[in-house]
Amino acid sequence: MTFAPANRLVLFAGLLCPAALLAPLNAALLAVCAVLYVAVFVVAVVDWLGARKRLSAIKVEAAAVTRMSLGNPNKVELFIRRLGPGLKHFNLALGLDPSLESEHAKLPVTLDDEGEFWSTNWPLTPRQRGVYHVGAVYAETTSALGLWTFRREFPVESEIRVYPNLRRDRRQLANLFMNRGSVGTHVQRIVGQGRDYEQLREYLPGDSMFDIHWKATAKRNEPVTKTYQIERTREIYLIVDHSRLSGRIVAEGQNGGPDESTLERFLTVTSILNMVAARQGDLFGLVTFSHQVTNYLRASTGRAHQQCVQDALFDLQTDRTTPDFDELFTFLRLRLRRRALLIFLTDLSDPSAAEAFASRVRMITRKHVVLANMIVGEEIGPLFRASPEPRSVDDIYGALSGHLRWHDLTELSRGLKQSGVDLALHQQGNLAVEIVNQYLRVKQRQIL
Repeated sequence: MTFAPANRLVLFAGLLCPAALLAPLNAALLAVCAVLYVAVFVVAVVDWLGARKRLSAIKVEAAAVTRMSLGNPNKVELFIRRLGPGLKHFNLALGLDPSLESEHAKLPVTLDDEGEFWSTNWPLTPRQRGVYHVGAVYAETTSALGLWTFRREFPVESEIRVYPNLRRDRRQLANLFMNRGSVGTHVQRIVGQGRDYEQLREYLPGDSMFDIHWKATAKRNEPVTKTYQIERTREIYLIVDHSRLSGRIVAEGQNGGPDESTLERFLTVTSILNMVAARQGDLFGLVTFSHQVTNYLRASTGRAHQQCVQDALFDLQTDRTTPDFDELFTFLRLRLRRRALLIFLTDLSDPSAAEAFASRVRMITRKHVVLANMIVGEEIGPLFRASPEPRSVDDIYGALSGHLRWHDLTELSRGLKQSGVDLALHQQGNLAVEIVNQYLRVKQRQIL
């Protein structure tokens, strides 16, 4: 516990300074000043003795884990326990990272006469995704006469986890989240008869010759047809690239927050697809990589698994290294035994990265369905398109540069198509909608 003179004590001492400067000129004034100084000193000591143990009468703790979404106002819950009488009014403070904005420098607290446990909330707004540790809560109170300020530090082990903000993307996909599961009519139309073998039945006119079970037909001496059921549970893996190119800024920050990078959009899409896959009854898995595979979550479902996915995302940061696709595809080939849908979120604008991806992706396309996605800026596109007319030489060269980059990516897309990979170029604003639509099209057509 620490203490310091309050402004009131400093003011009293300051008022006596002029008289103390003139006291050597007059003996009577000197005696009066001495009496006043002794009186102030005695009162200050008595006031200090009466309040020095006030903060020992309480104990303050914080919630172990607080989860927040980026840019949304939230709060940290603080718990107060009274150990003894004598303290009703005090202030609390938290040592927060600058990325966690708060309107309060101090939070005033008033305790009732009755009760032993209380709780209060510290409001704040996170401006950057990540994990933040709170190591201590600070309490402050003043003495009875307001001459002294006492402060005490309460060590805590609290963690604030800031997750991506999904409000905008969930609003765009509101119709999917209104689906209540498998009860009632399905809005989504399933094409085909399914791939999973179900049972045998007698042959009916019109059955395809490819569906006849010839061994059973030979045993029974009559045609027997195989029937199939639609596969309801599929494995969906989202593979997120957080190497150096994922740090590119794609949108300006909202409400005073930091600018949004490619990785932030990737993580938002991951959270959205995780919830959509759970609603559709599929198994969702996650792989993150840069120069090596940094995280791997096997495809599963359930609330616990969804929380594991979120916990793997909130502190993921851009790694200033070049992606190693050779190690990534080797890892996927060895770990993923079951046929799955692999959705890549990466940046192939670097020719060396694009060449490495195109040359190594054949390791997995024979077994899995592979979709590649990347974010492109508005300036990338064909030269002759509906766009504002150039007003300067810089605009002309910018349009030519965007056309050349678009042409290179189009050629890359054609080459990947021959390897069985669909490469899609998206604007950052509708990335989540496009990825979800890709997934639903694959599910509808039963490509898996």
